[in-house]
Amino acid sequence: MRTTTSSSSFVNLVLPLTLAIFIISFSLTAFNSTTFAQNTNNNTNQISSNIDTRQGIIPSAESVYQSQSMTLPPSVRAFVWYIVDEAHENSANERHKYVSDHNPIYLPTNLTIPQGTSISFLDADAPWDTSHPHTINLQDSSGNVVYTTGKMDYTNASIPKVLPAGKYSIMDTKYTWMRGNITVSSNQKSTGNLVLGGFYTPTNQVANNKDNDGGIHPGWLGYYKTEFPKNGFNIISQFNFHYATCKYCPGGFWPDQKTADHTLLIYSTDQPLSVALVKLAKMVWNNVYI
Repeated sequence: MRTTTSSSSFVNLVLPLTLAIFIISFSLTAFNSTTFAQNTNNNTNQISSNIDTRQGIIPSAESVYQSQSMTLPPSVRAFVWYIVDEAHENSANERHKYVSDHNPIYLPTNLTIPQGTSISFLDADAPWDTSHPHTINLQDSSGNVVYTTGKMDYTNASIPKVLPAGKYSIMDTKYTWMRGNITVSSNQKSTGNLVLGGFYTPTNQVANNKDNDGGIHPGWLGYYKTEFPKNGFNIISQFNFHYATCKYCPGGFWPDQKTADHTLLIYSTDQPLSVALVKLAKMVWNNVYI
């Protein structure tokens, strides 16, 4: 009887102790795993912060969409100013044909850059069935034309231009409602080597990705999230939006836009501008907008 009682007491003592040790060990393991995950996240955030510090503060795609403006840091050497599809449509009575009512003509509508940063226009106004070449003039505050792009066809880009400090208005010589503004800062100078720009694409694959000549265009967000990095570009940020204001169109969107759901991308690269523009021209053509 004594032996049985002693064994029973031993078991009663050891089992709770073993269970307590197991619980403590499990808790420490879970704590360490959580701490590791937190440290990993903190490292990731730190990397992002370092990139932001190196490049300066580059406006997010959402802020560009909402404010219709961009103010660039000194790290930007060249800016590619995107002429939006259907930009030629009259803003007085054809706004339902646009990709959006935010930055519907130029992306962005208003631009502020440091001294020494060049600008180049990129024509993404698709030509099917009728082409719409663009010639953009820049006027200073006195109304003098200080720069003209010359005629740009679809996917063409203008020769880069560096402007003196000051405020300028931009206007298409034929489609005079295509207006925007640029300010060259007098207290900042470009010191970096980044090429920066914005880009529109459908958020999802569209049902019909052919143009009116039967050509196939693979462009949509998933495609460009692969193609931009493959071509040496970094997608800094993206913002999805919905625009459907065409009252007589199926789905509420103008058919040439192929969808009402689009994404604004902000990208950068440190490639030479001439190289970047060749690659961007191809990516513009691969877009589904007609």
